[in-house]
Amino acid sequence: MADQASRDWWEELLQVYEFAHYRQYADELTRREIDFLIDALGLRGVETILDVACGGGRHSLALAARGWTVVGLDAAASVIAHARAAAAERDLSVEFVVGDMRDLPYRDRFDVALLMNSSLGFFDDETNQAVLNGIARVLVPGGKLLIQCLNPYQIDRYLRDFRSGWYPIGSGFVLREARFDPRQAMLQINYRYVDASRGIDVTHPGDHIRLYGFPELTAMLRNAGLRPLSVFGDAILPPVPFAEESIWQVVIATRDRPVRREAEDADHADR
Repeated sequence: MADQASRDWWEELLQVYEFAHYRQYADELTRREIDFLIDALGLRGVETILDVACGGGRHSLALAARGWTVVGLDAAASVIAHARAAAAERDLSVEFVVGDMRDLPYRDRFDVALLMNSSLGFFDDETNQAVLNGIARVLVPGGKLLIQCLNPYQIDRYLRDFRSGWYPIGSGFVLREARFDPRQAMLQINYRYVDASRGIDVTHPGDHIRLYGFPELTAMLRNAGLRPLSVFGDAILPPVPFAEESIWQVVIATRDRPVRREAEDADHADR
């Protein structure tokens, strides 16, 4: 398979068929995460939401089912096709878009943007910063970003159950092997999928995910014009504080209204 076709195939396997194989767990996880998002972001049911790197659309679909206007964006066309089919099957109005998070086709449109499940870090530092800059631009002034990232200081705890092993998907099995390179703060994950009944034995191109500590992450958000408001240790209720033992860091940041424009408005009001 060509590189992009190979990655799309793997995204379909891991973002669609894996969740389908573990449906009960996935549905419960999604429900708990959506409850958290509504509470942490103070959502009132009227917001327009962009779900960046939406995968199979589980957050987008769940939010739409509760009444929000949602756009889900992902680079894998095959995954977006599944998300569109799921929306049609459930008679949900969700716009699913094939797109690159490095080149978001929106500006000043969304009240909320989501970047879940450690979806920041797949590029070099400059490009990862550009991703956050682009997300800031899609938000209306006063809009909020919720970003969920792994905490690199607790990566060993995360990898205890994730580092290496086989697990079933469909009629085959996936071998996952993961390691963390502390010199680059890089999580490296390789996969192999074997389905003897169908004669399939394929290897994943490999993921390299740059992990950022909280000071780095908040500095990047500020560089993008986003002001951090709060941080949690997981996307669950009741809210848990971000602490020494936290495997996740869930940060909410806002795009402030332009100070210059507000100052000009105040100046005109005084005249």
